[in-house]
Amino acid sequence: MNKLLVAAAAALAIGTAPAFASSTQDQISLCTSELSTQGLAPADQFRAKFVSLKGASLRTLKLKLIPVDGGDSKVAECRIKGDTVVEATIKS
Repeated sequence: MNKLLVAAAAALAIGTAPAFASSTQDQISLCTSELSTQGLAPADQFRAKFVSLKGASLRTLKLKLIPVDGGDSKVAECRIKGDTVVEATIKS
């Protein structure tokens, strides 16, 4: 009986878990895609390097954007909730 309750509780927890980008790499891809879509950092002009990832339901991802043709790098920040980028900005 206890095993059945544990299995039922686990199935319920999995079913009610919020959807989110499952890995850091998924979140990096979401961020770089949004930056490119907004024209802030076109994918063919910058290479992204992971800096940090903080937060729980609203995650803040920081990337260092390195120009492929040389020049000064920039820091990008994306706020991600679930599988959606709610804000994408260039800091410097």
